[in-house]
This record gives sequence, C-alpha cells and structure tokens, in this order.
Amino acid sequence: MAINEPSRITKPTLKVVGYLLTLNGKPTWGIQICNATGLGSGSVYAVLDRFESYGWMESNWEEDNQRKGARRRLYSLTQTGKTELQNIAKEHLSETSEDNKVRKMESRYV
Repeated sequence: MAINEPSRITKPTLKVVGYLLTLNGKPTWGIQICNATGLGSGSVYAVLDRFESYGWMESNWEEDNQRKGARRRLYSLTQTGKTELQNIAKEHLSETSEDNKVRKMESRYV
C-alpha cells in the first residue's frame, strides 16, 4: 500500500466502492452516486477526490451540449482503480456480510 492510499476504509467509502463496481467501467457523476448510495455530497465527493488522488479514478467535464442543465463532472475508474476497488470489496465487503450473518443468527436466539 502506497503512502497516499487508504489505511482505514469507512462505511461511506465501502458504499461508493460497491456502487462503482456495479457500473462495469461506465462513467458516472457525483449526484448519481449520492442518489444510488443514499450518501450526502460531502461524503461522496471526498471519496471521489481521494480515489482520484490515488490514481484510481479519472474525471473530466461532460461535453454533451444537448443536455439541459449544468455540466456534470464525469468520473471513471482507471484499470488500477478497478483492481484496487475489487480488492477492497473482497476484503471489506465480505467481512461486513459475515458480520451481518452473525448478527442475524444472534438475534434469532436472543
């Protein structure tokens, strides 16, 4: 793990990781991630900024002049980012699901 890579993974980070991995490489924008994860923009954009500083994401301004409204900043995973996010998901999301299974079993017998 490089110096600028995360040493601690938070629940909001895991939500963003999970969502980004469902996109199969398609670009997305911040508000779309907020809506999909239920997180606030402060949390989402902080995660996106960190991922971009690690080289895991690239961003650019949307060039669609036909769409009404403000331009969107589109975010895409790099190949390194895809690999790193898959590793995070394997390590942390499986732990979370195992924790949930244990809690569900415990609640049945309490």
